[in-house]
Amino acid sequence: MSPELQRQYENIDAYDMIMHLKELFDEASRTKRYEISKELFRCKMIEGSLVNTHVLKMINYIEKLSQLGFVMDNELSIDLVLQPLP
Repeated sequence: MSPELQRQYENIDAYDMIMHLKELFDEASRTKRYEISKELFRCKMIEGSLVNTHVLKMINYIEKLSQLGFVMDNELSIDLVLQPLP
């Protein structure tokens, strides 16, 4: 940890430190969630492409959202994957 950062958090308890860091990084996480969810909901299968490729792409988006704290139930995930299929 840099000396400046250490001084900044020197007199702060662990809970307040975590809450402050969460505030700092939560907005970036929200932006990422927005971008990924936009890609997921707009994703269409390209005519002539493989179903396998499309499904893996959709699963990747769903897993990325899950890692960012946006967990969908299985039925919604399945519906999102199946919807754009011909």
